[in-house]
Amino acid sequence: MKRFFSKKEGMSTLAKIWEDHLRARGYRLTKARRAVLETMASETGHRTPEEIHRQARWRYRKLGLVTVYRTLALLERLNLVQRVHQGKMRCHSFAAVRLEKGHHHQLICRTCGHVEEFPDCALDRTLRKLQARTGFAIESHHLEVVGQCPKCQ
Repeated sequence: MKRFFSKKEGMSTLAKIWEDHLRARGYRLTKARRAVLETMASETGHRTPEEIHRQARWRYRKLGLVTVYRTLALLERLNLVQRVHQGKMRCHSFAAVRLEKGHHHQLICRTCGHVEEFPDCALDRTLRKLQARTGFAIESHHLEVVGQCPKCQ
């Protein structure tokens, strides 16, 4: 996935968009929160909160792990990051949501951790049928496809 950096501001365009998104909803942008935003926006793979913490501390030395978890929870509520589940024995991680509209699906490389989003979803019809048959009010769904990217094959 291509990264976009603003030469004027020295931060990724995605991080700037996220900052504007948070400001518009009344959230404060502390140095700690900004460090997490910039770290997540610069990643093309998925990272655990601990990995994000280690990387973001280069941006803000006083960053605490609890702040990373809280910021990730906020970003997830705002649909700016998405959890990546890695099986029973592994901790979940997070990946940046880079598509602007709709729900998001991910291709995840089990070797290098690269995450690539794809917007197309053939599940919509199946989910409508499932909802009609069960009466369950489906609000969202997540699709993660795990395999090996072309570089790791």
